[in-house]
Amino acid sequence: MLRLLERSITLQLLVFYCLFLLPLLLGGVELYLFQRNALQQNATRADLSLAQAVALDVESIIGPAINIDTTLSYSQEAKRLDRQQLAAAFSLAALSQPSSNLYAVCDVSGNLLLVSPESQAHNLSESQLCRHFLPSVQTNGSLISISRISLNSGGSLVVLARRISDDRGKVVGTMLVTLQLEQLAARLLSMEKQWNTSGELRTWVVDREGHPIVQPGQGPFAADSRVSLPGVKEALQGRQGSLIAQESNRDWLYSYMPVSLDGGYWAVVIQRPTDSTFATVVSFRNSLGIALFMVLIGASFFWFAMHGGVVAPLKKLAQAVIMIKPDQEAKVMDGKLLVRERERIDEIGQVIAAFSAMEDEVHDLFRKSDATSQARLYTLDAIMHSMNEGLLLEAPDGHIIYANQRFTQFVGLSPNDLLPPIFDEHKAQDALLSLIEDPDVYQQAVYAAETRSGPDVIEFYVRGYHNPIGQYIPVRRAVRLRVFQVRDQADALIGRGKVFQDVTRTNEAELIKKNLLAIVSHELRTPLTSIKGYATSLLETDVEMESAIQEDFLRGIVIETDRMAELVTSLLDMSQIEAGTLKLSSGLYPLDVLIKHALPEQEREKVRIRLPVKPSLIDVDGKRIEMVLRNLLQNARRYAGADALIEIVVRYEQEDGEVKGGLYLSVIDNGAGIPADLTERIFERFYQVDSGRRRSSSGVGLGLAICRGFIEAHGGRIWAENRADGATGAAFHIWLPPRVLYPPDAQPDTFALLNIL
Repeated sequence: MLRLLERSITLQLLVFYCLFLLPLLLGGVELYLFQRNALQQNATRADLSLAQAVALDVESIIGPAINIDTTLSYSQEAKRLDRQQLAAAFSLAALSQPSSNLYAVCDVSGNLLLVSPESQAHNLSESQLCRHFLPSVQTNGSLISISRISLNSGGSLVVLARRISDDRGKVVGTMLVTLQLEQLAARLLSMEKQWNTSGELRTWVVDREGHPIVQPGQGPFAADSRVSLPGVKEALQGRQGSLIAQESNRDWLYSYMPVSLDGGYWAVVIQRPTDSTFATVVSFRNSLGIALFMVLIGASFFWFAMHGGVVAPLKKLAQAVIMIKPDQEAKVMDGKLLVRERERIDEIGQVIAAFSAMEDEVHDLFRKSDATSQARLYTLDAIMHSMNEGLLLEAPDGHIIYANQRFTQFVGLSPNDLLPPIFDEHKAQDALLSLIEDPDVYQQAVYAAETRSGPDVIEFYVRGYHNPIGQYIPVRRAVRLRVFQVRDQADALIGRGKVFQDVTRTNEAELIKKNLLAIVSHELRTPLTSIKGYATSLLETDVEMESAIQEDFLRGIVIETDRMAELVTSLLDMSQIEAGTLKLSSGLYPLDVLIKHALPEQEREKVRIRLPVKPSLIDVDGKRIEMVLRNLLQNARRYAGADALIEIVVRYEQEDGEVKGGLYLSVIDNGAGIPADLTERIFERFYQVDSGRRRSSSGVGLGLAICRGFIEAHGGRIWAENRADGATGAAFHIWLPPRVLYPPDAQPDTFALLNIL
């Protein structure tokens, strides 16, 4: 929920809106409850005060009458029913209690015995008042008449009746005292006028038996029944308070107050409708509700205005910003999403204008960055394709994501084979594994390197490879694989790289470097030993040698010295060829002269030479071409044997389709031939055939390598193969380009030719 709130400004403003309104509403409710309670308490206190005032009036008016009735009923005059003394007592009582204007005594039979004043005797007899109270004279308290009794005075009065008992407790009569209520009624009417503004104030006075002495709308003595008002029961038990009850579908506030009279409690009840009693509360509630409603309306209007004018444009702007892509052509800020917002001149419009300018800048920077990235990508791709090593880039899960041109060429794939949508990494893996001599060992070693549990440099051998034109060359090659990890700036693994390097020549160079000293030492030791032996023998003074023997020894020294010079010359020529510093001294030479001079005189009869009728002159370095011919002839004699037949064939070819024009020279023997897999290796440095072809003399294995270097320096080519005419033997072929050929009648370079001869 908090994450959702953090992502939406609408929810945030809504929360702030609620946080603003909620305390306001709670404060209004709290204020209403506080004021309502205060006003209700004030109204209740006022009604209780009114009830208390009525109770005091009732007590002050009815209390003395009850006391007089009690005093008279317990007097000795009443016990003896002494009329004369009772009349005197009545006169004194009338003076002390003006509101009690009638006193009477009845016997136990209900007959009137005495009345004061006597003028009311006739009316009292006719009212049968004595007989009315006769059944209830056994009670101890005063009895209150529950009927309106209209005397001649026309006023309303209450008759108080109490039994008269003699000293032995025998009931002998009833003491009656009447009480006029005009004073009480006037007081109540005055209070009602003062307190009752709506005309609905009701005042009840109830005696301890539950009979109403005063009830609303009818004045005193309105009914002869008991009343059942809320609060009467509590007041008759001596408690005061207020309560709200419903009558005629209206709520009324009843405030009750007890009145202590005649050893018990009477009740005063003030009844008012709550809608008028609490009119101030209702008015305050309505006013507060209207105020809160107006605040709510204003806040809602502010919220909708804020949402429509600020939040909604910001949401649209956020959507537009999210839609901005550096490589898209159409501007998002100029689209339909922000049509109205773009026309605003306030801060929202300024922000949109700023984002529009930023979008233009982003597009411009992207175009520049894209151009730079493309240039860097092309440069990097060119560097990758120009590498002599094969390169594979893999994802962390092992999928191939890039292969350079050298790798695809080596395994025999087209560069397009590893480009989408025809990219097939299994094809590349299968092509590589098909060339490896031991794929299982290779995969185990690669897995160990990838998991960092083994060396990250691995060497393995392949059966062959593919040349730049896609031809498969079945020549064993040594390949060195280096596995490395590709990590980002946070050092997280994002891929692996594999570099494949053909180290065949490197390994051979290392091997040559290791064996060179041994080979050279061996080749030098033999002539040096012979020279030392010859020289030692010649220096012996105690031995006389014939001149012929001495000449043989000296000739041997010369021969061995020539062998050493030839070895040193071969090493110097090879170093110049490898360093690319070989310089040719070209001149026009007759080809037949060069061939004949390359042949020793003693072997010319054993070599068959086939030349064109008119051999051409050739523009070459005659000394080095002669050395090539001599090396080829010595090689043929060395491996084919002293009695072998050697043939030199020269022909000229014109350019015709696949046949290249130029000079073709072949040296053919009838020896054992050359193994098919060694036709290329015999031209490598320090390589000598140890099997298949016999060796009749020693050598360091530089002759054919030097021949290739000299021929290629002239722009030609030299290669070897077995004879194709069905006979055994080897054939070494030389091709020189047409540019070295000159007509037979051209003038040869006599000085250069003399140097050779």
